[in-house]
Parts: sequence; C-alpha cells; structure tokens
Amino acid sequence: MIRIVFGGDICPTGRIQNAFVEGNADEIFHDLLEDIINADLSVVNLECPLVFQETPIAKGSSPVLAANSRCIRGFVAANCSVLNLANNHSFDQGESGLRETINTIRGAGLSVVGAGLNMSDAQAPLDTIINGQRIVIYSMAEHEYSIAGSKTPGANPLDLINFVNAVRQYKQGDIFIVLIHGGSEYYPYPSPEMVRRCRFMVDMGADAVICCHAHCPLPWEIYGD
Repeated sequence: MIRIVFGGDICPTGRIQNAFVEGNADEIFHDLLEDIINADLSVVNLECPLVFQETPIAKGSSPVLAANSRCIRGFVAANCSVLNLANNHSFDQGESGLRETINTIRGAGLSVVGAGLNMSDAQAPLDTIINGQRIVIYSMAEHEYSIAGSKTPGANPLDLINFVNAVRQYKQGDIFIVLIHGGSEYYPYPSPEMVRRCRFMVDMGADAVICCHAHCPLPWEIYGD
C-alpha cells in the first residue's frame, strides 16, 4: 500500500517562523508529524514565497506574504517531499521572489509543483514512481494575482481544457491526482460550481481531487468509485 499525505495552506510566518528556521518539526506539526514522516509521499501547499529580501508586489487590499528562505529547514525536517506553489500568494514577491523560492526548494532536495518560470513550466505535473506505482500530481490555482503567462512566471491556472490535455498526456493507466487552490476562505463548503468541476475531473480520469484555500476543514465525498 502507498501512503500519500496532502497538507493544506502552510504559511511559515509570525510566531511559527522561528520553528521553521530552526527545523523544529515537532513544534510545527505536533501529533501530525508521525503521519507526515512515515508517508511514502508528502505534499503540502506553501502559501508564501521564501526569500531573504522582500520585493513585494502591489495587491491592493489583499495581503502580501513572505517568509525567510531558511524556513525550508522545517519542511525538510518534517520529510515534506513536495511543495505545491499553485496558490494566490506564490507571486507575492514578484518574479525574483518566485524564482528564489523555487531554487530554495529544489536546493534543499525537495520537489516543486504548480508554478514555474513560464506557463509550460507551471503546468508540468509531479511525475514519480513509488513502490513500482507511477503517481502523477497536477496542480492548479484559481485566477488571482499569481497566474503564469506564456513567457512570465507564476502559478498554473485552473483551466479545464488544460487539465483534460494533461490527463490525456500523463494518465496512461497510472494514479492521477489533482490539486486545486480555490474557493471561499473560512467557508466550510465548496460551491456547487466547484463540486461540478471536481466531479468532471473525476469523470475525465482523475483518481482524486483535493482542494485547499478555505483555511478550514472541508467535506469529502466518494464519487465514481
């Protein structure tokens, strides 16, 4: 059996930042740590850039986030193997911040999914083999401030046509998991439209669709086996 753990929005700022910088995984994750460390694959959503020097973009009233690059130590100590950057804050420190974040993650031996230096880069899924089983993880974010362009960096946008093309290209009978960053913050239910989208993705071949961004627990359902 393959054990995969998915974590929602993690923003290593404020009072928890020192624990991340020190690599104190016990203080960060408490009783969840054992499940994360013992997983064959652990994927968490990094909800802010990791930078040594901030270069914030203008976002109106929306918060602009950043954490120290040394916070990567907390993820390494917890055995988090993949950091998902398809979210509405990955571009908060502009192109240089996203580039530094990606380099920091990869430099620590971890993988990135959901964002890149251009659209093609951002759309590339995580494609890995675990215990002889191929696992593909495809990550998307609703359109806010962080979306990549054909020649500009950012997150992979939530686009159903691109998703269908990705399934056709990568599924090939293997396990295909979709991550979506979207919905309403602090509202514990998905919208009817989000439910419709998620079920469509399963109909098209996704084996699981996992959503975050609400900052609270959401419902789950079994659909189409």
